[in-house]
Amino acid sequence: MISCTFALSQVSKLVGLAPATLNARVNTLLKNKKILRGSLNRILLMPDQVKKIIEDQFNPASGKIIYIGNLKGGVGKTTLAYLIVETLSMLGLKVCAIDLDIQANLTQQFDNIKASPPVFADVIDKKAAIQDIIINIHPTLDIIPSSLKNSLIQKTLSTQTPKHYLTWFNLLCLSYLRSKYDVIVVDTPPSLTTLNSIFCLCLKAGDHLIIPACADEFSMIGIDMFLEDINGIRESYKVKSNPKISIILNKFFQNQTSNIDMFAKISQLYPDILSKLTIKDCAKIRETTTNKVRIGAVANGKELFEIMSALLKELNIFKDNKK
Repeated sequence: MISCTFALSQVSKLVGLAPATLNARVNTLLKNKKILRGSLNRILLMPDQVKKIIEDQFNPASGKIIYIGNLKGGVGKTTLAYLIVETLSMLGLKVCAIDLDIQANLTQQFDNIKASPPVFADVIDKKAAIQDIIINIHPTLDIIPSSLKNSLIQKTLSTQTPKHYLTWFNLLCLSYLRSKYDVIVVDTPPSLTTLNSIFCLCLKAGDHLIIPACADEFSMIGIDMFLEDINGIRESYKVKSNPKISIILNKFFQNQTSNIDMFAKISQLYPDILSKLTIKDCAKIRETTTNKVRIGAVANGKELFEIMSALLKELNIFKDNKK
């Protein structure tokens, strides 16, 4: 299969429209366009073509930020970030991935990034503009990469003149990014940093804060500390336009009593923000991220596409046609 395309069956699983409906839309909306064909004469669509036939299924998205964070490592932040940016960009949305983790795991998912690229630290240190550190991956996906150099951000911010972070950060980069992209996905380190706090400060209505967690006590501690930090800085600035927050249990084993008990416990503590969506341990997810497989090249991925469909509805990307 051509990796930068989606088969109609894949689009169907993600959006929830019948293949026959999508086929009719292809014949109507793309009748004068060149259509690629795969094995067994299957229709393969480029991202712009996918967007054309499912545009009415999207909720409005313009500069939406999806921030993925938890102070506990190993909960799947980078995995979710990769799957989200791959899926949304292949659906034709203009997406920017931002890697803030100095381990640069999200950056390393993409092979066409040179060693030691300019990173956020260069923007904070006034050595580069935000436009200078954006790397194009394919027509609908860009990335702001990370490296060990980003470990200098905390020191740089601590030595700069105190500033009104909300205004400063929007002027520095967020206003530009929101104007250029449909969706911005931020992958973060499992630590409290000033830059992470500033990012969360700037989130507003329409944005989405995702807190992946495993069903264990350490994840709960990470959730508590993470939310305390976010709420603290937002309250200090008296921010009233709030993003949606979702705690999503990842690598979830539905047949393990300990996992069920932990879900119940988190539900009692955070009834308003614990998502009903749980992502079970899935071999296809591990295979896709470990092997750096493009989402359109995933074979036998029914379970993966069902998970992504539910996740994109949780993120309010797609309309919920069941309502």
